[in-house]
Amino acid sequence: MGQKDRECKPFQKIEFLVRDWQHFDDDDEDYDEMEKSMEEYLNSVLAERDAADLKDTREQIHTCFADVSCYALCHPGFAVTKKKYNGDVSALEKMFLVLLDRYCKRVFDRTKLQPKQIYDRELTAVELGSYIQAYADVFVSGSKFPTAATLLAATASANNSNAITLAMAEYEDRMDLIAGPKCTNFVRPEELKEEHRSCQARAMQVFQSVATFGNRKSIDEAYDKLTLQIEKSWETYDSLNNGRNPLLGFETWLVPMAMAFVAYILRWLTDMTCSPYSQMCKASSEVLSHTYAVVFCFMAILAATKMKQIQELSSRVMKALEIFFDAKHKKKD
Repeated sequence: MGQKDRECKPFQKIEFLVRDWQHFDDDDEDYDEMEKSMEEYLNSVLAERDAADLKDTREQIHTCFADVSCYALCHPGFAVTKKKYNGDVSALEKMFLVLLDRYCKRVFDRTKLQPKQIYDRELTAVELGSYIQAYADVFVSGSKFPTAATLLAATASANNSNAITLAMAEYEDRMDLIAGPKCTNFVRPEELKEEHRSCQARAMQVFQSVATFGNRKSIDEAYDKLTLQIEKSWETYDSLNNGRNPLLGFETWLVPMAMAFVAYILRWLTDMTCSPYSQMCKASSEVLSHTYAVVFCFMAILAATKMKQIQELSSRVMKALEIFFDAKHKKKD
């Protein structure tokens, strides 16, 4: 089968393992010839026929898989049908053991093993696990054998799920470098929003490159689900970045400092303008002096109990000044 034909089919290979095959001529037949007869039988089964029996199934097999093969095993022997059989390998038919050995070597031959691909895209271990789970769920009922359409729907569902996972990984990996939990620098909100849009666009490109088959409705639903997940992640990154804002918590200090400053100015004005013999002026001056004194004492006590926060506040002040002067410099440019 040519490379061009392979590229247009979603899956690489399917192999049918047939049990209790009864069409081998005799025990002395050459095993290479036996395997050749298996291939000839498969070709005859999958060949076009005038009858319409299983025609759709044959067409779906050819459409979905680039390589189709089969392997037939004879009956392991009547010993395995007895209740007293204990699993002794020596009781099995020689032909069965030889064919089983050849089949295992054929499946696990390292020179023939290839990375699993769907639509010519290699799968990661996590993605492969999603497909295995999806196929297992198809067979979970056990009431009837699933149709090819059901298996394709399960494949599309797993593929959409993997597309969301890969897209989210792309978004979060890039955002973690900008505003993740390990970051310490504050990013200006407009810059962070722009980075978010850029990372989201790249994530959507990853999604669209992976979610390439299945019905349009399921792909659109997966797209909407990805959008919601990105928005939730964005809220987390935005919250983390706001927590690093150097101006955060300034009101805790600015309000009492402003009160103390106003009280000091008013007391100074009172002392400068009022008569020293006025009891009202003296009382007002004492009240104002007590006000800023209490505020200063409160801030001293607060500073003593929150030295670590004071250091963080100092660092935020420096960063705030840097942001202010940086913004001023960019505005001039």
